[in-house]
Amino acid sequence: MKEFHNRLIQLQELYFAREEQLILGEGKNLDALDKSIASLEKKLPDDTSDFFRELQERTPPAIAPVVNETCYGCGIDLPTSLCAELERAEQVLHCPSCARYLYPYRGERLDIHDGTLRKSLPRLGIDRFSSEKLMIPRLQADSREGVIEELARRLTDQLYFSDPAVLIEKALQREAIVSTAVDHSLAFPHVRGVDTGSLTFALGLTPKGIKFGAPRNRLSRIFFFIVIPISSSAFYLTLLAGLIESLISAEARKQLLACTEAPEVWKTLKKLTKSHIL
Repeated sequence: MKEFHNRLIQLQELYFAREEQLILGEGKNLDALDKSIASLEKKLPDDTSDFFRELQERTPPAIAPVVNETCYGCGIDLPTSLCAELERAEQVLHCPSCARYLYPYRGERLDIHDGTLRKSLPRLGIDRFSSEKLMIPRLQADSREGVIEELARRLTDQLYFSDPAVLIEKALQREAIVSTAVDHSLAFPHVRGVDTGSLTFALGLTPKGIKFGAPRNRLSRIFFFIVIPISSSAFYLTLLAGLIESLISAEARKQLLACTEAPEVWKTLKKLTKSHIL
């Protein structure tokens, strides 16, 4: 059953990667992702792949982890007997409320201990997802792996426990599916499906640019490292679209890259995203 769950989780990642590529405008990667999806679906029973596809198109994610006897797809408290069956892993189980496939979550818990990021409610716009302390105006790294490590360390140092290894590993695994670098010098490395508080990102800039897998081997200069909790997998796409709309113009990117101090980066980002992220 563990192998079955892993296949569904992998299939879900491919579906989300496909949605990301549509938003990012990277149509050239869609054929490869569609082939990977079709290949994985062939390894599943027909009724499973059909229902999974229906759920993913209607109310993603199609498979949800169970954390503390709660379905992280819809938030309902599950019967203890169902959770016990899930732990025994003897059969395929669905949430009785949202019908999503269920699997037992055994990942890390990343507890937010920072009180300044969300101390005043309600927060609006980009304030909901980041803060000045998560801005790096000049990245020291000069490689894809280095950028991911530097941004992951900033996140874990400021908001989570001190070991960034889980974020680095998961982000590199995601990059292996298809690069999150796109045109306009932008890249969106991310980690999805961890048990954490809320959607959060760190931003790093490197005006000289590095190779991150962008189309036509172009350099990437603006990096958003995003931690996507289990409960926000679909909403992440809305944030992604807003960030792209905010930085689609060369002038907007020029303003951001000209910043040399974290407060200036944060102030500029808030100004640029004000009309696109509400």
